[in-house]
Amino acid sequence: MSTKMTTSTARFAAIEGAGPIKVLVLHGWALDSGVWLAARARSNTRDFTWAYFDFPAYGVNRALEPAAGIDGMARAALAAVDEHLGWTSFAVLGHSMGGATAMRVATLRPHAVTAVAALTPVSPAGTPLDAATFAGFDGAWADPAAAIKGFLSPGIDDGDLRRLVDRNRAAMERPTWTAYLKNWTSPDFMPALADYPGPVTLFYGQTDPFVNEAYLAETARNLRRGRLVGIPVAGHYPMIETVEASQSAVESALRTT
Repeated sequence: MSTKMTTSTARFAAIEGAGPIKVLVLHGWALDSGVWLAARARSNTRDFTWAYFDFPAYGVNRALEPAAGIDGMARAALAAVDEHLGWTSFAVLGHSMGGATAMRVATLRPHAVTAVAALTPVSPAGTPLDAATFAGFDGAWADPAAAIKGFLSPGIDDGDLRRLVDRNRAAMERPTWTAYLKNWTSPDFMPALADYPGPVTLFYGQTDPFVNEAYLAETARNLRRGRLVGIPVAGHYPMIETVEASQSAVESALRTT
């Protein structure tokens, strides 16, 4: 029997800055909001206010049940914004799984979201995996370092990779890994992208074998104001691999209206 809570609203792991540009920040699959720590140290807190959200069952919200699908993740983030922040206008930044969720947030609140920056986002149409491939991704829990180095960020620094994996183990439990793998591989809201009139910047790391320019082309075509931006030298984790360049690019995108 699960001992996790199902009714509490998820909390923010950190809120930093006092600037007029408010940003909801969403993490990816392998780590909680700790994935942004290096970027946080370099973030502009004069012009921006950053709210770092942990999805249910991650980080500060480990006691909660995992959200159901990308829709459930987007609604959990919006509920936290409504309850804890009261923001009526804000931008959204998301990484990978959180990048797709950022776009879903924008389609659910199109007149509240001023801009979206999606860093190496997975597809809003889903990423179908056959049973063997799904099992391979799920089994990467046993050795996430090998999976990240082999399939996502081949050039990541060994020290950065070690710290990422250490934080992975501190951020979640094994069932959370599987639950969110199901979430990010199965969204189906590509047609809804047309509901969002604002700017969406899709960033890809130029050494990322998975989320590359070709993978993101369909998403870009379905956005009313979408653009693709490559980040040199980076793989799937630009906010770790090329912190200065990615943070500068992200902040520029979030200023767009």
